Amino acid sequence: MTTVSTKGALLLFTLLALAATPARAAGLFSLAASGTITFNSSGDSTIPIGTPWTFELIYDTAAPDLSPADPTFGEFTNTAAPPALTFFHYQAGSYEVTIADPADFGMSSNIHITFTTAVQAIDINVNAPALFPPLAGGAVSFHADFNHVSPPTIFESDALPTNTSLGLEGFEENSVTLLPPAGVVTSSSLTSLTITAVPEPSTAALVVVGLLVLLMVARKAPRPPAHS
Repeated sequence: MTTVSTKGALLLFTLLALAATPARAAGLFSLAASGTITFNSSGDSTIPIGTPWTFELIYDTAAPDLSPADPTFGEFTNTAAPPALTFFHYQAGSYEVTIADPADFGMSSNIHITFTTAVQAIDINVNAPALFPPLAGGAVSFHADFNHVSPPTIFESDALPTNTSLGLEGFEENSVTLLPPAGVVTSSSLTSLTITAVPEPSTAALVVVGLLVLLMVARKAPRPPAHS
């Protein structure tokens, strides 16, 4: 008869208890956009005009607003806990950068939310010079801004956006820009803009993984000696 270790049984009990606990509301949201490069004044031919680009930023809505006294301006960075920016990917042709660790975002990386009666805007700044491939002979940073400048308002506050119905049609003035040492590589021609909730790992999936681990533990457990 195969025996199961106490540690394996404890793992199974924990996962079953987790499955019975309602999952908290997801705090992670993805902002993704795509378009084509419309202007390049960098002198670097790596990303010519007309190149298709895409980017995605995942942010944590649990991150604190560092300007709480101003209801018209939200400031979210990775200098507080939890960090606001958790994942970033940008690609234009052969140029590509991925930041998968919140600790790799530089000090000047942030998201700013403007919430006034005249303008609602999302401004994104990403600074990680060690991870961005160089352009025009030097370090590159990233900036994007999406601006709604006509009534009615589309935001409810200066918090990080969670309204998944927001799309490209809600923002009239937009730009997505790489900032090398000289000039810019930018786009005001967008083809898509989406905000989506990032699902948390399913508790059912966690239980399945736990059961597989438990099965492996059981198979490796020593068998009792056969009686003669």
